Amino acid sequence: MQLSVIIVNYNVRDLLLNAIASLRRALHDIEGEIIVVDNGSSDGAVEVLQKDHSDVVTIPVDRNLGFGAANNLGIEQAKGEYILILNPDTIVQEDTLHVMLAFMEEHPKAGAVGCKIVHPDGTLDPAAKRGFPSPWSSFSRVFGLSKLFRQSRLFGGYNLTWIDDETTSKVESLSGSFMFFRGSVLRELGGFDTDFFMYGEDLDLCWRANKVGWQIWYHPGTSIVHIGGESTRRSSLDSIAMFYDAMIIFAQKHFRSPFLLFLVRLGIQLRRGSARIARGLPHLKFALIDLVAVLIGFIIGTLYIIGAVRYPDYALPWVYIVPPLLFILSIAVAGGYGPDYRRLSRTLLGYLAGFFVLSTLTYFFEDYRFSRGIVLATTGIGAFIGLLSRFLIILYRRTFGSESTRRVAVISGNPIGRSVRERLRDTLFRRPVSVVGVIAPTFSQLDTLSDTGLGSVENIAWIVREHRLTDVFLLDSEIGYGEVIKAMRFCAGESVRFHLMRESSEGVSGEIVPRKSMRNSPEPYRFKVPLSKRLQDRFLALLCLLFLPVVYLAGAQKRVRFGSLFLALVGKRPSVRGADAVEGERPPVFSAVSIYPDIHHDQRSLAEIERYYEANRSFMLDCEIIITSLRTYPSAGREKGTEFEQIIQKNQ
Repeated sequence: MQLSVIIVNYNVRDLLLNAIASLRRALHDIEGEIIVVDNGSSDGAVEVLQKDHSDVVTIPVDRNLGFGAANNLGIEQAKGEYILILNPDTIVQEDTLHVMLAFMEEHPKAGAVGCKIVHPDGTLDPAAKRGFPSPWSSFSRVFGLSKLFRQSRLFGGYNLTWIDDETTSKVESLSGSFMFFRGSVLRELGGFDTDFFMYGEDLDLCWRANKVGWQIWYHPGTSIVHIGGESTRRSSLDSIAMFYDAMIIFAQKHFRSPFLLFLVRLGIQLRRGSARIARGLPHLKFALIDLVAVLIGFIIGTLYIIGAVRYPDYALPWVYIVPPLLFILSIAVAGGYGPDYRRLSRTLLGYLAGFFVLSTLTYFFEDYRFSRGIVLATTGIGAFIGLLSRFLIILYRRTFGSESTRRVAVISGNPIGRSVRERLRDTLFRRPVSVVGVIAPTFSQLDTLSDTGLGSVENIAWIVREHRLTDVFLLDSEIGYGEVIKAMRFCAGESVRFHLMRESSEGVSGEIVPRKSMRNSPEPYRFKVPLSKRLQDRFLALLCLLFLPVVYLAGAQKRVRFGSLFLALVGKRPSVRGADAVEGERPPVFSAVSIYPDIHHDQRSLAEIERYYEANRSFMLDCEIIITSLRTYPSAGREKGTEFEQIIQKNQ
């Protein structure tokens, strides 16, 4: 047998089935086998494989043995001359296995080879070619030198960034997501070291292969897609702890010099600490805003109370250091830099706590007891600047940036039906979804899509930019994975994420974003409107009236008129509501339906939109709905897209 493909699955059934579907195409004309080791999953993968994929060798395990130990079970049963270690959250091109086999035949000293690894956003994974961690490479990575000097051999040793991504090269290590080995090499080395549970075993295996004289290669002649991190996200394991523990095991095993071992451990611990801070406080960059806000408040308060910015010499520079640090620490404790940073109440609580702490400290340090007015002004002005900055940044992200409405297109040769639309909403319901249209495999197939066609895969980068797409789903099984990966590379500079899905007896599946189902009754819901919401509507109407000239200059005058805003201002009409008007009220000026400019809305979708609005109702959401509805009216880029398609068809 030529090839054995070993996949270790842990609770990523749909992604595993996607990987197997791509492997079936890639194994064409190759005598091969697929071996799946299920690491104690609870997702029903074993049952589906045994029922629908009886030709796949399935090895169920009753507990999570770890990546290396599970792969070793597959290696023991593998019959192939070559063995591919493959992650379940990957997609291989049709030519991937043929290219790898040909390369190994041409390079008899090669023990293993890897290929280009593409992220769902089209960017390349630098881990496809790596160097072994050393004191210097660890230092360069921890302190950002490898990113700053990517083309430098001196600083880019960890990810070998100085080697061109399109150049076939000898490397030191490969990514564990795709490692194409000679079977004899894996058996000679005894497989993976089971001291490593989930990280580091790929580095260790390549290290040992190098030590016995085998070459490790990176060959960009083909590509795979690697989603990454899905098994980790669906487990209770501490991935940061496991990764850096694995790095320490690697250092202890392969660095005999106590001094070198100390340096490597120091670099790993520094990196580990910074990673924990980044996880615990993922939005620490807002601390810079708070630092500036507090300093501005302190200076303005001093000018107002004292009349000049003058402090005793002994108080410098502490008066400029201690207050900002106290406020930043208070906001961090309150959760203003954590995952719930969007809740501005946490930031406000942090500013109030900082005020009380700073006021209290002045009683213990007599020499620094300045006017309480300065402390009060610092808190008030700092909180105003900090909160306003956060509000505007978050609003921008949700209306123009990465957190805006998911604008979805589907690659298919046929119009998409209601069931597919519902599944797309289920898949991406973390944010509102707008199904923009269909991308045809070729321009010749556009005619069958009527007015839902956006263009062709042949010009997908233009489509993504013109229609501001955030997600593209592949539904057409006739399109080759190689063509999809090529399209992803064309869109590497765009903020779009690709989802490779499959058709099965269960419907469309294989989502990349974890699905969050939301099933509601088809009847529309009616909610009582509180007084605070009615006052908020009037305030929003006033703001819209003030900015009405800007709206007209932006060309959205057909979407909002002075008369409707005036009625909202005097309370005769709501400014923003969900899918429908509340019973007894006039229709709102802006509706959450405007975030979903689909062709058709049935009772179920309207109920879903209305429930989503009521569950997440806030001043921020109302502002988001207003801005988004103004942006999406008329349908952005549709007229230009039609004109472009006519030009293409005319030139064919």
